[in-house]
Amino acid sequence: MRQYQAYPVTFDVENARFRFQSIGKRGVFDKVVEFIPIAPGIHNLALLDYDPLTHEFSDISVTDNGDMPEVIATVITIIHGFIDSTPDQKVYFEGSSAARTRLYQIAISQVFDPVESDLSIEGYKDRQWVDFEPNIRFEGFLVKKKF
Repeated sequence: MRQYQAYPVTFDVENARFRFQSIGKRGVFDKVVEFIPIAPGIHNLALLDYDPLTHEFSDISVTDNGDMPEVIATVITIIHGFIDSTPDQKVYFEGSSAARTRLYQIAISQVFDPVESDLSIEGYKDRQWVDFEPNIRFEGFLVKKKF
């Protein structure tokens, strides 16, 4: 499995957001990760693009910057930090479309090693959670600390 380098991350304490920059074929894009409580013990992860002209955040923009594995490696690093500070919490995420969820799945397959990681990733399919597998189409993902 190829190792991808995570981007440097800063934490915006005022807004409880993790920030990093995607650097790729189309330029530099500001990315933000937020954790929003959705149920007891579960936070939704929002991966957002920041538009410096409008000062707005979007989860539907497409940067197509050619660095999805690095972005996913960065998000996994952020999840590690979040879960390490709150080990009883789980993180849920899905794409803003079926195609984006599939893209996340492909990128996760490239950067996640279930044997080496101290995290567990499950995929949601047919109304149940199963261990993540690269070639199954999932509707969403749940990340938690292995115990």
